[in-house]
Amino acid sequence: MHKAENITENFLRQNELLPSGKKILLAVSGGADSVALLYILDKLFHNDIFIAHVNHQLRGDESLADEEFVKSLAEKFNLPIEVKSVDVKRYAKEKKLSIETAARESRLEALSQIAEGNKCEVIATAHHKNDNTETVIHRMIRGTGFRGLAGIRIKTVIKGKTFIRPLLCLSRQEIEEYLKSKEICWQSDHTNLDVKFTRNRIRHKLIPYLLKDNPNLIDDISSLSSHCAVLTKSIEEISGSVRQKCFLSEDEKQISVDVKMFLQQSAPVQVELIRTALMRLGCGLREYAFEHFKKIIEFAKNAQAGKFLNIPAKVKITKGYDKFFIISQTDTKDKAEAKVLNVPGKTIFAEKEINAEILENIKDEDIKNKDKNTEYFNYAQIKLPLSARPRETGDRFRPFGQNGFKRVGKFLTSEKIDVIARKDVFLIEDADKKVLWVAPVRRSCEAILDSKNLKVVKISIF
Repeated sequence: MHKAENITENFLRQNELLPSGKKILLAVSGGADSVALLYILDKLFHNDIFIAHVNHQLRGDESLADEEFVKSLAEKFNLPIEVKSVDVKRYAKEKKLSIETAARESRLEALSQIAEGNKCEVIATAHHKNDNTETVIHRMIRGTGFRGLAGIRIKTVIKGKTFIRPLLCLSRQEIEEYLKSKEICWQSDHTNLDVKFTRNRIRHKLIPYLLKDNPNLIDDISSLSSHCAVLTKSIEEISGSVRQKCFLSEDEKQISVDVKMFLQQSAPVQVELIRTALMRLGCGLREYAFEHFKKIIEFAKNAQAGKFLNIPAKVKITKGYDKFFIISQTDTKDKAEAKVLNVPGKTIFAEKEINAEILENIKDEDIKNKDKNTEYFNYAQIKLPLSARPRETGDRFRPFGQNGFKRVGKFLTSEKIDVIARKDVFLIEDADKKVLWVAPVRRSCEAILDSKNLKVVKISIF
């Protein structure tokens, strides 16, 4: 067995990547790396391999030639194959991405679809040590932390599929030497020489320059990535153990974080908690550099309640009194319109159900035992129809238990109602525009019940 084959097999075994009995989808572009991976894995798992080729449609006849070459390899090895074409240029335009990023995202989606359609449990790609070096340097240029220095993961789950990188134990030189020793041909992509692309500039200009001072650069960065990967795993475990205490509430649009608990964590764990929140909100991290995480941590520590911070990917961080909120602003809902309430009856307003009842001779204990989402009003002192509407700047009311009028906004501030919680606050008023209830926070001094309570309007919010 060739040295490269031995190294790869040992690497697979040491990192528990051997997919015993599992069907492997092998991504083959036709380039040296993926062709070498095909030859190596065929020796180890011939009966479990399914070939996938993604045609990015970027190089015309050359792309078609790559496709035909991969088809010929599948025939030579007697392995099943599926080819999927993707329109990278259109995807890049629609999503406003670089061609590099659009190609990567389109390729991942295509591979996931092929794997799903052919019941492949593992997807193998041919990333190697040089790819890892380029990735780490690229991240350093943008600004990164220990997670970024961990480089390309040996094993990850993307779009619900497990990806493995069996060649991260070999350099590009070792791969090409392996192919040449066995007189194996491969396809060349001339766009890999185009230095207008950042990764190509790093590959053809920066790394050769650095290698002059450190001939072991590729191995040294590979070692650095391994150590940072161990650190990353440890930080992920710590973050996972405290996440439930830090994340007070969570839905598809926002996560609220306990400020005190968050600030008690070490800086690396704080970064990991933020990263996790962004991922759980589906925001992605492509636009984020380490500097963004530092700003968020500083904001959580020092910002006053009510302040906000806009960060990439349409995300806003808002500070509350004892918590801060990470909010995805994609597909923001329009402001609710005012609505006349059915009295008696049910009304839907701003995704809430408002139930109004007219009751007579209500007992005092019913009023005392009500929750915050229910209020009672003196029927004789209100003028129908009642309506529900969003808060507006300058709204005023007479809070129950206080003297005189107060601006609703200032009242909410004095009650320490978080900025996020204020989004759920609305007004219920009568036909004379008298505010009866800043719901569900405080009723007003209007339509107070008297000792007789002969006829009341009961309003409940669900």
